[in-house]
Amino acid sequence: MKRSLLILLSAIWFNPLYAADAPMPANLEQIESLQKRSDKLVFGEVGSDNYHLAKARAWLDLALSEYHQTDTSGLMFAAIVQAETLITALENKQPDITMDTPNALQGTEVVRTDLWDKVALAKQNLNFKCGQRQLAETEVALVWAGHEKLEAGWSHAESYARSAEDSLYNAQVNMDNCGKDDAKAKELAAAAFAAAGTGDGVGVRNVEKFTLSGDAMFVFGTDQLIAGAAASLDKLADAIKEWTAVKEVKLIGYTDRLRTDGNEAKNQQLSEARAESIKRYLVGKGIAEDKITTSGGGSSKPVVTCSSKVSKAKQVACLQPNRRVEITLRGEK
Repeated sequence: MKRSLLILLSAIWFNPLYAADAPMPANLEQIESLQKRSDKLVFGEVGSDNYHLAKARAWLDLALSEYHQTDTSGLMFAAIVQAETLITALENKQPDITMDTPNALQGTEVVRTDLWDKVALAKQNLNFKCGQRQLAETEVALVWAGHEKLEAGWSHAESYARSAEDSLYNAQVNMDNCGKDDAKAKELAAAAFAAAGTGDGVGVRNVEKFTLSGDAMFVFGTDQLIAGAAASLDKLADAIKEWTAVKEVKLIGYTDRLRTDGNEAKNQQLSEARAESIKRYLVGKGIAEDKITTSGGGSSKPVVTCSSKVSKAKQVACLQPNRRVEITLRGEK
């Protein structure tokens, strides 16, 4: 009996997935594997606005950031568990997935209880569906703020709390506007569809938006696609092909605010080059080249803000969500 127990404990102690001191390469592989699984759900039936999927992807952003910062608090491992639990439940089409978010995980503390109370109230809003993605992101941002408060004090955590405030504000705006003037909106949409017709008879009846993580697509600081990008881009190509008629596939690349050799122009060039890389891949998968437009936004529209008072390595990890490519599909589905 004692021998069996020792063998079991040894298996746990020496398994990198259970390491309690610092992240291991196996943890990065686990995060990337979960990101790929979440990408399949984004381009499948679930969609990017789903509350549980948005929360899972936010947990993965947190876990990836803490991995690069060699987190030893235990929060990275907890975030991975939270993400995997949600993704597995969605894959299995589990009904009644809990909407509770643990706000006192290992390596964090509870901050901004006023925002937690507002989120709880917003979840009961009849128009919850219109703000569900932003609410999920708010909750994880608050956990992240609690971690930064515990690790480095409130001055460092404040930017994360502001990010949570912004997400909550956007959720509330979306819910307030949800369903307003439905009849008028339908009338305007029909008029817009008729007016947007082109020579091939394609109008804009449907619009869908997706976001791909730059870190999950490209070698850091370049427009070179990594091997793991193929699975996500193949899913995107398949999703586009399912549309009845496509008017436009709009790709916009973004970078973080960090400048290469102090030159913001290089960030702009990189964001444009990354959008072009994805365009070339999609064309190779049979998407009509004349339907795809590309542009770069450089660092002009960040989705998170991070302190510049920490090391560059920590800034790179924190700013990960800003390195992205946004895709907008327009046409008839």
